[in-house]
Amino acid sequence: MVTGYVTTNSHCQRNKYVFLIFIFVLVLVLSSISMAQSSQEARDLYQRGRQRYTRGDFDGAIADYTRAILLTTRIQASQKDRGESGKLKLGLVPDETDTPGIALLDPMAAAIYADRSLARYARGDLDGAMEDCERAINIDPGLGTAYFDRGNVRAARGDMDGAIADFSRAITIDPRDGLAFNNRGGQLYKKGDIKDALADYDRAIALSPRVAEIYANRAIARRDHGDLDGAVADCDRAIKLNPRLAMAFHARGLTRFLRKEIEGSISDFSRAIELDPGFAEAHANRGLAQLLLGRDSKAKEDFDQCLRLDPSLETELQRRIQAVKRPPGGIQ
Repeated sequence: MVTGYVTTNSHCQRNKYVFLIFIFVLVLVLSSISMAQSSQEARDLYQRGRQRYTRGDFDGAIADYTRAILLTTRIQASQKDRGESGKLKLGLVPDETDTPGIALLDPMAAAIYADRSLARYARGDLDGAMEDCERAINIDPGLGTAYFDRGNVRAARGDMDGAIADFSRAITIDPRDGLAFNNRGGQLYKKGDIKDALADYDRAIALSPRVAEIYANRAIARRDHGDLDGAVADCDRAIKLNPRLAMAFHARGLTRFLRKEIEGSISDFSRAIELDPGFAEAHANRGLAQLLLGRDSKAKEDFDQCLRLDPSLETELQRRIQAVKRPPGGIQ
């Protein structure tokens, strides 16, 4: 009788283990199906977010990116999420704010964070953009776009050295990233390192020969380096590539001013203003050109409009006005 009891108990135990294994396999299958569905939904949200960003709907893009991030990440259970037995409770809701507790289910999350940083940057949320770049880099240290984006955030904050380091890292990851060379060149130019800035612009143009903005940027560096003919040639090329690029007309206007082609500079400043009515510097510089020709009333109109658009330029504008009135003058 004792033997029969043991046999029966053993049989029950085996049935119990079989049942548990069945449940475990079923959970894995259902989880796999759920994860596949969530992954596809995340991709759809990601693509819609990118489309919204392209249309300028930054809030909508951020909302889609945020939902996609939640679908591509899960929370690692902390002690408070476990019962007294230490077993993980079911039904945890992803919470991207709990950074230390996030474990990736889909590596796409790094790209989504990087793209959300762009939308946050466009909205003026530099702190949020920086946070997203850091998360993307933590997830995928080899994601060059994350360093590129962080470089732009650091540049906007005035951290030129930090920006240069990030753009350099992006270039190391992808040596054919023309925009990274362009943006690093911009920071080098701001630091006064015109020679290295020009080298970066040259490389950027070699890699991205149809990006008008890079020619306009190199034109400004060439002008300050004393190569006025080269500056005009770059502006002409930029305008050919993009006839509506206000900064190219403005840069050519400044160069023509230095070449004493005053009427030509006024024409370029006027076109820049037509393309971008809020271009305060273009109003200031057209006013200076008008002043040099003795057209004081027209100059005053431009100066007044410049300060309406950007009152912070008043001190610099007064300095330039005095420079024009006191020969030899010029736009610095």
